[in-house]
Amino acid sequence: MKIAIASHVHPTAVGGIAAYQRELVAGLQSFSRINGESLSVQQLQMNLNGNSAALKRSRLVSQFASRGPLLRLADSLSRVMHHHPSWTLAVNTADVLHFIGTGSEITGHPLWREAREAEVPFTVWPALHPENCAEEAFDLQLYQEAEAVFCQSDHERELLISRGVAASRLIRCGLPPMCHPNGTGTRLRSKLGIGMRPVVLFVGRRDEGKGYPALLEAWPLVLRQCPDAVLLLAGPGDADESRLAQISPENVRDLGCPSEQDKADAYAACDVFCLPSACESFGIVYVEAWSYGKPVICGTAPASRELVEHGVTGVWADQQPQQLSHSLLRLLMHPDQRHRIGLAGLRHQLMNFTTEQMVGGHLKAWKITAPKY
Repeated sequence: MKIAIASHVHPTAVGGIAAYQRELVAGLQSFSRINGESLSVQQLQMNLNGNSAALKRSRLVSQFASRGPLLRLADSLSRVMHHHPSWTLAVNTADVLHFIGTGSEITGHPLWREAREAEVPFTVWPALHPENCAEEAFDLQLYQEAEAVFCQSDHERELLISRGVAASRLIRCGLPPMCHPNGTGTRLRSKLGIGMRPVVLFVGRRDEGKGYPALLEAWPLVLRQCPDAVLLLAGPGDADESRLAQISPENVRDLGCPSEQDKADAYAACDVFCLPSACESFGIVYVEAWSYGKPVICGTAPASRELVEHGVTGVWADQQPQQLSHSLLRLLMHPDQRHRIGLAGLRHQLMNFTTEQMVGGHLKAWKITAPKY
């Protein structure tokens, strides 16, 4: 089977879309070696990542597309703006074309047309936050035309069904941990000078949707009962100096945007992982924390609460500082409970979220949609 994979994000970039591409391609190559099945992968790149002008133009077109009468015009513009002659040969020699992205980049639409003209099945991994689908009309048009759409949660699947995407085309497929598996907690603890103190880790964008401000406001409340605790912060965005000023430098360490090794070390070093997010398409960071046997605290995002079982593999919290601090203290102050929940999370990850399962789900869908298979 020849698989063409296309995305506006380069696979070497930082972030979930790039990590998914790397994991999927490596998993397919490993499957081919182990099972002796002939699989080849060609990656098509649109090079929009980092090109702010091109992204701005694309998003303007997709915003026009949200107005029904302009949808057809936006579809035509997308092909003029993002058609590459090299795509034609790649698509014509493929058995399936898999697109990673949403309508807002408008690159999926010309690719879908290439696939339709070549009579090649077209599948999509949406990279979608269900609660924040701004360019809905353009997105939905693409999903409705695809032979298969990979959903990361039942919440996402049910939402797309309610918006008119055929249930038969929607495939539930979770993701494996995409962090390095060889993190060393003692290395990071020594580097930061925190010894054996209790540690809570946040990895994500530093914005309200991810619960970053709420966590900073909750942390002084945690320190009243656990004064030695350290909060590790990692991810892009504004550090929020005004809120950080309310916390002693002894009780917080900012990792910035860490390397993959430092991120793995942080997972290994923490006692609790906390991302009280209100918007998630899945929550790969919870799966990554579980892979290190750590208990997690998730927010109110429906996909996260579908993923994390309250009191079993993690703890639910909202973004109210008092309630969030209570959830943090529940785990920080009770090591036995923390250990039990962390091990349950690890078992859940090993049973349900592995590279083998992700690759198997993709191959099953592709073989169903590709006529010769």
